Amino acid sequence: MHHSKIILLVFVSFSCSPITQTNHTSENDSEVQLQALGETDCDSLLNDTQSLKANTLMPVQKVPKDLIESLVSLDSMLSLPMKEWIKCLPDGEFGAYVHFGLGGYLRNSWGLWGNSELAKNLYLMGIFHPDDMSAIILDSYQRKLKGEEIRLDEQIKYYQDFWRESGMPVDSLLNEIEKEIREDSEH
Repeated sequence: MHHSKIILLVFVSFSCSPITQTNHTSENDSEVQLQALGETDCDSLLNDTQSLKANTLMPVQKVPKDLIESLVSLDSMLSLPMKEWIKCLPDGEFGAYVHFGLGGYLRNSWGLWGNSELAKNLYLMGIFHPDDMSAIILDSYQRKLKGEEIRLDEQIKYYQDFWRESGMPVDSLLNEIEKEIREDSEH
C-alpha cells in the first residue's frame, strides 16, 4: 500500500453559519455583517488549514465495511484543522464542496463504484448510486462532528425520492433488496 499523503485539491471559497460568530458581534450588527463575518471566519479556517498543509488525508489503511466504520475511518483520515473547518460550514455544504475531491477519493478508494462490502451494505440500506453513498457518508460525518443526529432515514429518502422522480424503479429495487435479505436470513 502506498503511504504518501493525499492532498485535497478541490476547495473554493466558503461561507459559514452565523452561529459561530455570536461572540464577535454586537446586537446592533445587521444580518449582512453577520454573514460577512461568517465568510471571513470560515475562509480564515480554510486558509490556515491549507497553509499548514492540514488539508491532506492520511492514507486509507482498510476499507470500512459499513456506514459506522466509514465515519470512524474518515475521522482518522482528517486533521484537526480540517475538522474545525467542516464544523464551521452549514449543514450539507461540506459534502457539496468536496464532492469531486474527497468524495471522489472515497468513491474510488473505498470501492463504492465496485463490489466492496461497504458498497453492498449501503446498497442494502437502499442507497443505489455511489455519488449518493459518498454524499451520505460526508453529510453524516459533518453532522456527527457537530454533535447532531445524522438523520440517516431522511438522507436515504431524499435520494430515493430523487431517483423515483427520475424514473428509476426504486420501489422494485427495494422489494428485491427486502426479498434478498429475507432469503439470506432463512439460510
